[in-house]
Amino acid sequence: MTIEDIRSFNRFYTNLIGALDYSRQLHTPYTLTEARVLYELSSAPQADAADLRGALTLDAGYLSRLLGKFEKDGLITRGPSAAD
Repeated sequence: MTIEDIRSFNRFYTNLIGALDYSRQLHTPYTLTEARVLYELSSAPQADAADLRGALTLDAGYLSRLLGKFEKDGLITRGPSAAD
């Protein structure tokens, strides 16, 4: 059994029983994944999207949509990297 098998099992059953229905249990408008991204951003305010993708193993398009939502909500500002 691999780590990915265990993660897949955990995701399936936590979703099935609603254990990670974060917004309903904690009365927040953000999902667990969104909260994870916000936490990472609070730990490193000058975070690069590629670093976030790697740290959280998120799809680039999904992360981009999350960051767009946060920017719209006034939680973050985005701009080009100084390294670009």
